[in-house]
Amino acid sequence: MNLEERHKRIALPCVRIRAKRAGGSGTIIYSREGSTYVLTNHHVVADCITIENRWSTLIKKERKMDVFEIVDTHLFGYRYESRAIGGTTIQSDIMAYDPQEDLALLKLRTDEVFPAVAKLYPRGKESDLRIGMKVITVGAGLGAAPVQTEGILSQFGQEIDRREYWLNTAPSIFGNSGGAMFLKETYELLGVPARIAVSMSGFSADPITHLSFAIPITRIYNFLEEQKFRFVYDDEYTEKGEADLREEIRTREEKKQAEADS
Repeated sequence: MNLEERHKRIALPCVRIRAKRAGGSGTIIYSREGSTYVLTNHHVVADCITIENRWSTLIKKERKMDVFEIVDTHLFGYRYESRAIGGTTIQSDIMAYDPQEDLALLKLRTDEVFPAVAKLYPRGKESDLRIGMKVITVGAGLGAAPVQTEGILSQFGQEIDRREYWLNTAPSIFGNSGGAMFLKETYELLGVPARIAVSMSGFSADPITHLSFAIPITRIYNFLEEQKFRFVYDDEYTEKGEADLREEIRTREEKKQAEADS
C-alpha cells in the first residue's frame, strides 16, 4: 500500500482526547448513519466517570449510578496528507467502560459520518500472527498531532494484573495511551497502546520508551461483546438492537436489586 492509503487507514482515524485532568489518544472504529464511535483506554477518561447514589424512577429508591462528564475529542485536519493543520473538537459521551480491561468507548455528538475508520483485525485469526511481524503505533503523544512509530511484535501472553498484553518495540511516549497498534502489512488494528515498559532502579522507575504493552485485539472484541456493542464489528447486529438489549439488561438488574433489598 502507498503512503496515501497508509495516511487514510491509520492516521486519519486517530484522535486526541481531553478529559478534565487527563489526556490521551483514541481511534475511530465505527462511523455510519450519523453515529461515530471512538475506542480508547479507560484510564484516559477515568476522571470523567463517577459513581453516585441517584434516585431510580424504576424501583422508586436510590441506587448507585454511573455519572459521566463530557469528553472533548479532537479530529485532525491535514495538508499534503502529512502536515496537521488543526482540526475540529467535538464533544463526546462515554458509552461503555471497563476499568479491569482498561477500555472505554465514546460516541461523538455529531451526525457527521467520517470516511476514515480503523479496520479491526479479523476475529479468530489471532493464531496467524507471529513474533517479528511489523507493526505501527499511532497516537497523539504529548497532546500533539498524531505520531507514527514502527516496530515489531515481540511477545504474546504478557500478563499484567491478570490481563493479557502484547509487547511490541514501536517507540511510545506519554499520550499514546488509547491510540492504536496496526499490523503494517494490512493496516488492520491489532491493539490499543496502554502501558510503557519500565525499569526499576533503586527507588525510581525509568520508562523504556522503545518497549510498550498493547491491549490485544482479542480483548477488544471481548469488551465490545460484553458491553453489547457488537454492531461495531458484526453487521448481524444493529446499533438500536444493542441499545435496546442494554436497556433491557439494566431494567432487569434494577428490578433484581429492588427485590433483593425488599
